[in-house]
Amino acid sequence: MKSSNNIIKLLLLHAFFFCGIAVFSQSYPTGGYQGGGHGNVSYVLWTGAVDEDWADPDNWCPAVVPDEDREVKIPADAAVMPEVKSMGLSCKSLTLENGAEVTIKDGFTLTVDGKEIE
Repeated sequence: MKSSNNIIKLLLLHAFFFCGIAVFSQSYPTGGYQGGGHGNVSYVLWTGAVDEDWADPDNWCPAVVPDEDREVKIPADAAVMPEVKSMGLSCKSLTLENGAEVTIKDGFTLTVDGKEIE
């Protein structure tokens, strides 16, 4: 059990480190940090730190489920690739690195820029 706890801690540390780099190294188009929990970050980065569930905020950096106002980036080296298996999920745009993928389960859709994808 101790070994599995260490692996989980390592994955979370990796996700936190990766997330920190993504949030704090991005440029701010308005000239600087604007306050708030995540400044004016308009995109979310998939980490897959918990599991494959798109609707789990702990799989994203910052820890929010994307909505129609957020751009989504899916890196090829994520711990796991996301699956859409809940209704009502959306994003402003979707960028997949070469080798990354999103699985949309039967009966569900993902709305990207107002267009439903099955």
